[in-house]
Amino acid sequence: MDKFPLELIQVYFTRSIVIAIPEHNPNVKEGPIAPPQNSIEVTKVDGEVDNYAISMRTIMNSEKNPSSPYMIDMECVAFFKVDPKLTQEEATRGVSITGHNVVYGAIREAVAWITGRQPHGTLALGLSILKPTKPTKE
Repeated sequence: MDKFPLELIQVYFTRSIVIAIPEHNPNVKEGPIAPPQNSIEVTKVDGEVDNYAISMRTIMNSEKNPSSPYMIDMECVAFFKVDPKLTQEEATRGVSITGHNVVYGAIREAVAWITGRQPHGTLALGLSILKPTKPTKE
């Protein structure tokens, strides 16, 4: 079996903000809670031949609406070493897919852990679906 062409080097948070909304009342239903807004960016690391970085930022309830228990603004970065046999397109695609799972998983875990120690209880973020930003050619 061939070795997987990506190696995770490091994962860390560059932003970790979770604020409990004091006015939140779980007994008052004011409509559905807006889902998190996720933005993701994959870049080749300058000065490194086969290293790529992926950064994901997740924002939820930035307006601090009391219908949601928390305002969340988290950003996580992961670095990967990529097999030099891959083309840049293959490397970017591999880092996008694998990295998305790594950084969003870290964000979900951090949000659950932090909110589990706040007044409104644990918030479990749902799935994040990775979608292409450009239409694909068929």
